[in-house]
Amino acid sequence: MRSGDEFADRYVLKEVIGTGRGGDVWLAHDTVVGQDVALKPERTDGEGETAVRRLLGEPRAMAKFRDHPHVVTLFDVITAPREGDAPETYWFVMEYVPGGGLDRQPTVSPVRAARIGAELADALAALHEAGIVHCDVKPANIGLTRHGTAKLLDFGAAYRVGGAETITVNGPFSFTPDYAAPELARGNVPRPASDVFCLAATLCALVTGAPPRGGAPADDDAPAGTGTEEEEAERLRYWKAEQGVVELDAAAVGPLYPVLTSMLRRDPRQRPEAAEVKRLLAEVAGSGPSPSRDPGTTSPVRGRRRRRGRLLLGAAALGVTAALALGLVALPDGDDDGKAAPQRSGESRPLIGDPHTADVCALADPAAFEQFGDGEIRVDVDYGNFDRCDVLVSVDDKTRIDVSVSLRKGSPPEGSKPSSTVGRIGIREEQAEDDECKLLLTADGDSGDTLVGVRVNMGKGSVFGGTAALCAVADKAARGAAGVLDRGPLQRRSPAYPPASLAWRDACELLDAKALSVVPGIEADVPEVGVANWSCEWSSDVDELDAEVSFFRDQPKSAGEGTALSLGGHRTVIEKGDDGDTCSAFVEYRRYSGQDAETAAEMVRLEVGGQQPTDKLCGMARDLAASAAGRLGG
Repeated sequence: MRSGDEFADRYVLKEVIGTGRGGDVWLAHDTVVGQDVALKPERTDGEGETAVRRLLGEPRAMAKFRDHPHVVTLFDVITAPREGDAPETYWFVMEYVPGGGLDRQPTVSPVRAARIGAELADALAALHEAGIVHCDVKPANIGLTRHGTAKLLDFGAAYRVGGAETITVNGPFSFTPDYAAPELARGNVPRPASDVFCLAATLCALVTGAPPRGGAPADDDAPAGTGTEEEEAERLRYWKAEQGVVELDAAAVGPLYPVLTSMLRRDPRQRPEAAEVKRLLAEVAGSGPSPSRDPGTTSPVRGRRRRRGRLLLGAAALGVTAALALGLVALPDGDDDGKAAPQRSGESRPLIGDPHTADVCALADPAAFEQFGDGEIRVDVDYGNFDRCDVLVSVDDKTRIDVSVSLRKGSPPEGSKPSSTVGRIGIREEQAEDDECKLLLTADGDSGDTLVGVRVNMGKGSVFGGTAALCAVADKAARGAAGVLDRGPLQRRSPAYPPASLAWRDACELLDAKALSVVPGIEADVPEVGVANWSCEWSSDVDELDAEVSFFRDQPKSAGEGTALSLGGHRTVIEKGDDGDTCSAFVEYRRYSGQDAETAAEMVRLEVGGQQPTDKLCGMARDLAASAAGRLGG
């Protein structure tokens, strides 16, 4: 079989996307219904009716849950012509899950893992109600759709409760030692509680990168070393599985710790049922908001050149931006009332916690800027990405200062030292242009990725006292934010972002390598990923091109601001940059009632910049917007 071949007079083969027990798994295009599918081959393990019945046990199990949103869909089973003495082959035509197994994906934050876990627990509850135990829940058997929905894959080890064997072809009581419940490893009959244990081990691996069985057991009864290193490592894996060895790091898994502890109990009778697990995990996830890969996701990042320009709040506004880059480790966020938990003596806690629930506006106190203007001071919570909050200070009738506080990833310059401190928060000076002032804040004792950058930019034609005045604003903003951070973890948002918000989505997933190929020389595999995956930027070695996708909030764009069109059912406006070296496309996702009941919109912003004609930059931005709109959904 080769790419381009037509299979069963219907499916055009595209590429191999994996390998199963029966051979290569193909991505194919169904020419009848016009969608991509996965073709998975399976071969009988013997002759006769029994062998066929065992082989068809997997699709029959999957067919029971065809309409379940978190179980991969089986569309059909096709019998392939038998060749010589080769075993009979059946092809399972299945839903194509583009992300593949989560074993090939970066780690995620505890809150993101909780969302994934709640969806999988929903699937497991349906399986258990139907009398089926999956037996092999692990990252490799979990996929994510383009919209971030978790899907339970591969029923090859499924077991029918009350039966005497697995319902599929690979033998009784199949399991993966790193994730298996101890009763499975010891050869006892699988039970629904076994899946609960496997799910907990899986969630631990999604957060930490390894199941909760890392390292050698401390028990003196561990088996003595014999044979090769590989054989010994394999024996140790099975020994840990049989003994139910669990090494759970409370700091690493954060708010998941209490739930995982109950799910990983050695006695299956003491574990919660899948339905209860769904409820507990949904609580950790914030009542189950829309999926997103999350702030804890790691991704290859390289240094980036200074961007040529940024969109300002308005033509009359001074660009005063306080960019705050802070630790993003998600630990328990505090009490149910949304207040930050008190700092205990000697306790090391993250400054921000989960960005999805952090109240960024708590870092900018409007009262701190009263000395800089005689007019209105207003907090604008509906502008820019979700990682920021703006305070608008009216200096006079013609001049307004925009103090923007935002979360950002980064590291302090090597060798730089604080020029002043607020408690344990240091303030550093940064190199800046003539019309701006920059400061950088870091927390003492942190690993180096906890930063607060304050950037104050003066707009053209402004008479607001020059750079010295801007630096006074920056210093005030930085000291105010530092004081908040020094007092303890940032408080939680109240109310939280609604489930329909883009805040729960992953901007980086909206553009893949194929979509990015419209930008010449783009390096699709080395993006710079922003906080909570709310932005992603890629660079090219051709004509200094770069491309960025990010979320953006503002009043809905008007046709007068650029070229309006519809892409993928989403209203889109293409705007040329003022300097002629950038072009942006704003894809509107949803409108909502914002501050003071004003209509606001959540948008996806696609920007392309570089040394090419603006029309070409806008063409590339439009193509990227079309791809993002297609993946955005309704």
